[in-house]
Amino acid sequence: MDGLAAASEAAAGNTAARRRKRRAATPWGIYSYLVPTMLLLAVFSYFPFLSAFYHSLFEWDGVNASFVGFQNFQRMLQDEALAASLPNVLILTAMSIFFALTLPLIAAEFIFNLRSQRAQLFYRFAFTVPLVIPWIVVVLVWQFIYDPIDGPLNALLTGLGLSHLTRAWLADPNIAIYAIGMLGGGGQGVGFPFVAGLNLLIYLAGLNNISREVIDASRLDGANVWQRFWLVDLPLVTGQIRIVLIISIIVSIQSFQTIILLTRGGPGYSTMVPGMAMYQNAFEFGRMGYASAIGVVLFVVMLAITMLVLNRLKSPTEADPA
Repeated sequence: MDGLAAASEAAAGNTAARRRKRRAATPWGIYSYLVPTMLLLAVFSYFPFLSAFYHSLFEWDGVNASFVGFQNFQRMLQDEALAASLPNVLILTAMSIFFALTLPLIAAEFIFNLRSQRAQLFYRFAFTVPLVIPWIVVVLVWQFIYDPIDGPLNALLTGLGLSHLTRAWLADPNIAIYAIGMLGGGGQGVGFPFVAGLNLLIYLAGLNNISREVIDASRLDGANVWQRFWLVDLPLVTGQIRIVLIISIIVSIQSFQTIILLTRGGPGYSTMVPGMAMYQNAFEFGRMGYASAIGVVLFVVMLAITMLVLNRLKSPTEADPA
């Protein structure tokens, strides 16, 4: 009897296990594993945006709030600092896109074409090691480079007999925004030699995904390295270019960390960007509602640009939706 009872319990346990397995195999069972992730996204991503949109309709200082409708958005049209920030963010975004789409891709192409696996691993390691260095260290290094008195940039120009080109690089309103852009576009860039490790890895992943048969066919057709780059490699890494482009645009539009460390938007408004204007209104002027309105507009702009890039920039290997 004891053996029969044990066998019955084992059979019941196996049946329950099979039922749990079937439930887990159903779509709802699979989707249930996403619940913790969705909860975290809701708390740390979706709720802040919805809160910003809600408070953008209020005159809010962080404690007291009074409903003002769309007055905060109307105020943006008369904001002198915000108006001055628009050409600056366009300059930084353009420089960021240039640095992100050119030099890392060229470096990735050179590494991809190395015949030695050891050499490929070495250069891949050398370019990605800076990823572990905090970006603030890079910014402070460039702050020292731009120092008008002790900085090596002015010292180098003087030593080359080009002292007439020396500048107070971050204090000159005519060139300060371009000096910041040389850090990689004003976001969390890398500066010279402008080969961001993350972008390099993205491009390398795309190049390594190209079929060996396609490369061999191009060689049989007599294509040299540059012809293969323009006609084969570049079209087939369009997906990676799209990713890097979107990331560069988003980071450039929303970033202000480099600005706040180097110039705080000055001199005057010559390096002001929308993210810096949002930060100042929120934490220095106590206009949390107005800052929320700026954040909502930035979100809409970045979303529109992202959708435009996704729809317009497509790889030849991607099929158009029916």
